[in-house]
Amino acid sequence: METDRLPEEKARGLSITAGFAHTTFPDGNVDFIDAPGHEDFVQAMVAAATGAQAALVVISATEGIAAQTREHLEILRLLGITECVVAVTKSDLLGDADHDARLEEVRRDLSRTCMASAPLVLCSARTGAGIAVLREHMRTVLHSANAPASPRAAFLPIDRVFSLAGHGTVITGTLSGRQLTVESDLMLAPPGRSVTLRSLQSRGTDCNSVASGARVAANLRGVSVEDVERGAVLVTKGAGAPSACFDVRIELSAEIAKGLRHMEEVRILFGTAHEVASVRLFGGGGLDPAQTGYAQLRFRKPVFGFEGQRAIVRRLSPPQTIGGAEILDTQAPRRRSGDRARLQVLKAIHRRAPAGIAIALAAAQGGMTRLSDITRLSRRDAELGDELSILAPDLVAAIDEINRVKATLLEVLTDYHAQHPLQLNAPRTAIAMPRISPLLVDYAEAELSAEAQILRTESAIALSSHDPFDNLTPAQHTALHDIDGHFRTSGLDATSQADAEQDLVALLIDIGRVLPLRNIALNQTLLFHSETLIAAATQLCATFTDGFTTSQARTNLGTSRKIIVPVLEYFDTCGVALRDGDTRRMTGTIPVPPPALPR
Repeated sequence: METDRLPEEKARGLSITAGFAHTTFPDGNVDFIDAPGHEDFVQAMVAAATGAQAALVVISATEGIAAQTREHLEILRLLGITECVVAVTKSDLLGDADHDARLEEVRRDLSRTCMASAPLVLCSARTGAGIAVLREHMRTVLHSANAPASPRAAFLPIDRVFSLAGHGTVITGTLSGRQLTVESDLMLAPPGRSVTLRSLQSRGTDCNSVASGARVAANLRGVSVEDVERGAVLVTKGAGAPSACFDVRIELSAEIAKGLRHMEEVRILFGTAHEVASVRLFGGGGLDPAQTGYAQLRFRKPVFGFEGQRAIVRRLSPPQTIGGAEILDTQAPRRRSGDRARLQVLKAIHRRAPAGIAIALAAAQGGMTRLSDITRLSRRDAELGDELSILAPDLVAAIDEINRVKATLLEVLTDYHAQHPLQLNAPRTAIAMPRISPLLVDYAEAELSAEAQILRTESAIALSSHDPFDNLTPAQHTALHDIDGHFRTSGLDATSQADAEQDLVALLIDIGRVLPLRNIALNQTLLFHSETLIAAATQLCATFTDGFTTSQARTNLGTSRKIIVPVLEYFDTCGVALRDGDTRRMTGTIPVPPPALPR
């Protein structure tokens, strides 16, 4: 199979873009991607290696290992490709007596690389010597190669796009992740556009489905060649979204002369994409050769990848491979380099322990996190263990954190009641916990309520054991009854109390014996005894069997507009009256009487 298809490749006798071929064994198929070897085409080489499970490294028996081959071997290591067969070609150009010496020389040079133990096969394309042995090694690789990290969806980085007469746009790539079928619900990312397939082809044969690891050609419906961006991916719909921010673990090569600085711009090669990004190292500073560290990559535009995907890091000028990166979070929130909580999250993601990821995420996100994020970041179904509790279908929190929030709530309420002994409830603003997720606070409150430790409403909360009447002095107890009587005998007359009595008035309001009604037009709050409002509602029900106006209600109750407007609006709110334009109709419902004051 001829892998060089471009006229320039044929004229120059070297590969510029990736070429493709395959061979068939009785027990399986091997797809070959002919990666360019010249130093000017490292980006094409990395794109070609995307999804590869093993490498066939070709070394000339007459020239030995070239400098560019060493860089390619380092790239293979950084991409996690450790399975390798080395073909020492052009053996026919050496005398038989030189074969062993050349193999020993190649072995010695490889000893300093990740391919030190790879099998070496001396062979010749002209004479066919060693080709049968090479095929046997390829067959061995077919069964021994480990699949690289892959997403939990069908994932096809696009390495070629072209238009075919009578068919339209065709893309090709190496499939990873899940099986791809003609019926698959897919999107093109970036930009995240839904697409459908006309047909699929693998190894020159039409098919309805293709398994992970195979070379694929996909005929897209309704998509032009111009719609497919460089580095785009065909992926299962809902598998993620393009993002301009990735969190990664970076490993620098030992052979480079200069390390990596915080905020340095580099080129990141992953899948078939190669994009410039700014490196934000957690902890700042820099990384020296052979060091590892965690960083946030901020790209100039949204890109698409998956958790666990390997990337190559290259310096912009002069162009040089300086290390590799493992993508930890493709949906990373922007964080400062000194964010220690985020650093703990990244360390947990690298370890791939779902429970550890959940605990670290919860600590960095106000005490709770989402199951879907744990699954995405750990790349496996979440096994949470005994340390975590599921709060809702997609929410979890550490049990220790739930208990801590519960204890804090009880402590805050105890302090508030001690400072305000005559208040029935604490307002929500008094127990605010801004660093804790509101959902976690609500969950902790619900548990405390179910345990009968607190009483709560939408606007207030209190310890179940708190009773303000137990804190009244004999004098306050007497004054409370006097104030209650004062409001009751005042009827619909607006009334107010002295500042010294505000705590007692507030207590009557808390237990519902006195109601504050707002006159919005006058910007006033008027206080009425609940029995007064019950009496007013009863009188209006008895007087008006049909609709009535505000003026008619005011006359019937013998009060002013200042009073009747908030009273009728209160009746509207609690369902005692129904308003229709300028008239109202009483429903027959009477407000519930308030609790009696303790003697």
